[in-house]
Amino acid sequence: MKTLKLLPSLILLMVLSIMSCKKAGTATPEDKQISDAQSLAENALVAKPKKVLFIGIDGCVWKAITATNAPNLKTLMDQSYTSTNALAQVPTWSSNGWSALFTGVGVAKHKASDNSFSGSDFVNYPSFFRQIKTSLPTLRTASIVTWSSINSFIVATQDVTVKQNSANDNATETRIIQEITTSNTDVAFCHFDNVDHAGHASNYRTTTQMYMDSVKAADARVGRILTALKARPTYNNEDWLIVVATDHGGDLSHGGSSYLEQNAFIILNNSAISPQLVNALPTTATESTPHSISTVNFKSNVYGQLPTLSSLNLSATGSFTIEFRARATTATSDPVIIGNKNWASGYNKGIIIANRNGVIRANFGDGTNRLDIDGVDLTDQLWHQVAIVVNRSTQKATMYDGGVQVAEGNISAVGDLQSGTAFKIGQDGTGNYSPYFTGNISEIRLFKSALPATSISAYSFTALTSSHPQNADLVLYTKGNEGTGTTYNGSLVTPQISILTKSSATVTWSALTTPIFKRKTTDYHGAPYLYSVPPTILTFLGITVPSYYDGQALVNF
Repeated sequence: MKTLKLLPSLILLMVLSIMSCKKAGTATPEDKQISDAQSLAENALVAKPKKVLFIGIDGCVWKAITATNAPNLKTLMDQSYTSTNALAQVPTWSSNGWSALFTGVGVAKHKASDNSFSGSDFVNYPSFFRQIKTSLPTLRTASIVTWSSINSFIVATQDVTVKQNSANDNATETRIIQEITTSNTDVAFCHFDNVDHAGHASNYRTTTQMYMDSVKAADARVGRILTALKARPTYNNEDWLIVVATDHGGDLSHGGSSYLEQNAFIILNNSAISPQLVNALPTTATESTPHSISTVNFKSNVYGQLPTLSSLNLSATGSFTIEFRARATTATSDPVIIGNKNWASGYNKGIIIANRNGVIRANFGDGTNRLDIDGVDLTDQLWHQVAIVVNRSTQKATMYDGGVQVAEGNISAVGDLQSGTAFKIGQDGTGNYSPYFTGNISEIRLFKSALPATSISAYSFTALTSSHPQNADLVLYTKGNEGTGTTYNGSLVTPQISILTKSSATVTWSALTTPIFKRKTTDYHGAPYLYSVPPTILTFLGITVPSYYDGQALVNF
């Protein structure tokens, strides 16, 4: 037994003796083969360059991918970290979504709240290409887009090697494939716009053939791009992170605050990422405040007419605020809540605030141009305190629900809103639009100035008083709580609203105890925001994430 225990020691001594007999610097062929193999393995692990391909598909609703024949995106989703509950911030315009996807911050910082990019701040919050340029200046980077605003506003020329605005998606596809196949690309972004165009032309629903066809076409583009990427002679010796994301969701349109408009998706694919589906749906709770009122029942052939309000400046330079409390009992078509123009066309000169299939749309037209902003959900049949503010100093049109901003748009392209007809409630300016608004309208307030958010919030659930900060700008105020008759009497100021009828209809009043919607509290269960993509890309590349970023890397590499 002792002899066996000594055997390892004897073997070790023999090995050492043999090694000592070799001349310094000599090696056997077997030694060289082992050394070469180790070097190749180490080089493959240590020196494998990290590269990024980021594909952006504008306005692509993720459910359309899973509901149609989109094999390339479906396969990629199955093999990746995939969030189908990712969130775009409100307002859900492309400017906001793409800015978040590039800057790593929310709209409160980058300030690109509408597609004009007015007031945006990419000096303090540049695109992630700036961090790449600063930390790894020799990398070849590219931004190839169909929507030129991305390159015009968000991506600075000095931060990328290649920057191209394409005439269409075909040109974008051709150029990105050329970039990844003929150049030593390190980080490349491409943007496709046709899916969003189809959504605007029809809607963003999976039941709409035009929209679904556009998603199929985008999927085919992704397939061709990925095929070209994997055909690179150096592909197997490279470490690629593939990112696919969209800038917002959609329903009938986008720009508003509904979950369908906010719901985006993020796909992250890399050899270090285990497939994971993040899809927890939000849960909501509605808060309301008690309310009792006896008010008019607006219905077919019953509407109200405001007097001429000469002090209300609706010209291209005039700022104003329209507030009202509305409760809708139907959610079909687009009946008018308040307006001063012919609603046969949104381009007609004037203003219409309508209940468009259960969601409030504020429309502004000057005869040539128009702006639509969508926001307040009336399908709950609660009262909603709505404010529409047009500020010609900032060229913003903003919508509030219970004192909380829900939508915003740029009104700079829309000029004079003076239609020549008086405002009506429950009808358009002609008094002949069909269908009529069905429900209740009260607490109507018109100001000849753009009220600040603080004033709107402070008086959302209480009647106006003479201590209101903008009381001097009040043009019309009626509570609509008389309980009888055919008049909404004026309060604080003299103008009143006449309740009119047609076709022998009668004016009826109801005593209602329906509460006023206050806010909807939503738990998104940790769903990622779009601004989490830039820190993910930087972390993958080994670049320190800026401390001002709002997001964090979604995966560990």
